[in-house]
Amino acid sequence: MIYVYKALNNKGEEITDTVDAANESAARQKIRKSGLYPVKISEQGKTVHTGSRLAGIKNYAESINEFISRSGARKQVGLFSRQMATLLRAGMPLLTSLNDIIEQIDNRTFKNIIIDVREKIEEGLSFSNALSRHSDIFSEIYINMIRVGENLGSLDEVVARLADMEQKKVFLLSRIRAALWYPVFMLTFSMLILVFLLVKIIPTISAIFVEQNRELPLPTKIVLGLSNFLTDFWILIPLFFLLLWYLYKRASATPEGRRKIDEYKMKLPLASRLYNKLIVYRFTMNLGMLMTNRVDLLKCFEIVKKIVNNCIIEEKIERAAKNIQEGSSIAQALK
Repeated sequence: MIYVYKALNNKGEEITDTVDAANESAARQKIRKSGLYPVKISEQGKTVHTGSRLAGIKNYAESINEFISRSGARKQVGLFSRQMATLLRAGMPLLTSLNDIIEQIDNRTFKNIIIDVREKIEEGLSFSNALSRHSDIFSEIYINMIRVGENLGSLDEVVARLADMEQKKVFLLSRIRAALWYPVFMLTFSMLILVFLLVKIIPTISAIFVEQNRELPLPTKIVLGLSNFLTDFWILIPLFFLLLWYLYKRASATPEGRRKIDEYKMKLPLASRLYNKLIVYRFTMNLGMLMTNRVDLLKCFEIVKKIVNNCIIEEKIERAAKNIQEGSSIAQALK
């Protein structure tokens, strides 16, 4: 049977397509295996009745819940790597290690992913190829490192290094959040106070000036005008931010727009310094990890280029790789 379905991808975008399956349950399973989260499934050519609409709402709620759970699954990679490294170093076979870890995983989505990885290994796939089926959870560098470990026969050492890398990543993110929490809180609190003054206090004061019929200085007129605007046209403010978000998403969907956005991020007042340091840290940490495991240098640059998430830096890494290929040293190529 042919089923028409709507599903969410790992970016939260809705996709409509068809799938050939024996029944609705099999169709749902096929869709999920392709990395999508089914929202609505119906047999092609059939009219959707009220009951199926209710089922669709239920499926949509389940899909949203699964999408949130999948976001949480990414946080499980570090613990999974540490457990895997411990078991492999103890001499346990890969499949036995996976079975033991599966029993201890609390996150439903991540548990299903590791079960799928185990099943694919049992079917004959390598560990790295089984992980690559879930590239939204396991990064490209993670998968390539596992592949290197398989080829060199040192999977336990590689997984241990990956566990250290994930631990450092979590530590760095927690430090960044801690550093940003106070200024963000103060900025938000200050904005709320400012809005309160403009909407509640200033109109009361302006009534006094109106009664006295006095000529007001320009700064006072500007403040009163802003207060009146916020009071009468407050709905325009959320609409303005929605418009900005729409323009940002639309611009980031094109190469030219993404380049301009990345360039602006690198020059953004106050935040650019932290942003640039994060890019350098991500580049050096991952490059060092790959080189430690004897990955070819040009291959290292090719892999790292894809994870910096900045098209300007990507171009610089490409240029550096080309210079190294032509005989330059790493230091000269990165200047």
